[in-house]
Amino acid sequence: MHRGEAAQLRYFIIEPAYRGVGLGNKLMTLYMEWLKQINYKSSYLLTTAELITSAHLYKKFGFKLTEEKPSNAFGKTVMEQRYDPFL
Repeated sequence: MHRGEAAQLRYFIIEPAYRGVGLGNKLMTLYMEWLKQINYKSSYLLTTAELITSAHLYKKFGFKLTEEKPSNAFGKTVMEQRYDPFL
């Protein structure tokens, strides 16, 4: 999603049947290459603390946890997290 000078990575979801075969790595590689090509000033993503595997992938690609706060936006109380990459 275009957010001014930033790009927000949204809905990075892989169906369970397709997980574990490298699609997450491929999609993140394409996303990071795209960010560099279009010269966005920044990028970020929002997720929840319960998505541990997703957080591992984001960290592998240089994203750092920059904010954490309780949220009820998903129909239940979760710890919402913001990750920003260091490009």
